[in-house]
Amino acid sequence: MLDKIAPGSKINVKIVKAPTSARATKTLVKLLSKDAAVKKDNARLRAARKKNLAYGNRGGRQWAINVPKQRPVTGKIGEAGTFLATLDVLTELKSVERFVEVSKA
Repeated sequence: MLDKIAPGSKINVKIVKAPTSARATKTLVKLLSKDAAVKKDNARLRAARKKNLAYGNRGGRQWAINVPKQRPVTGKIGEAGTFLATLDVLTELKSVERFVEVSKA
């Protein structure tokens, strides 16, 4: 199916099989993070982390208590996203094509 998709078109990607390696999971998370809703959610979570940033003193010096990042996409079965199919996206999709279902949007 990937050979029928032209660069510059919108595509739907859905995870249908659990990734077998951490590298494949990272690639899927990176790809699904290109979805507009996920980008908006990441921006909201980033603002919340900055708002809740606290400082403490240790040994006479200030240090920041960072809030850990909450990830809206984790690479599990059923997660889906719609984004633009650029050349780098198509290349990365080829490496994880056995875990995803790709269709034109």
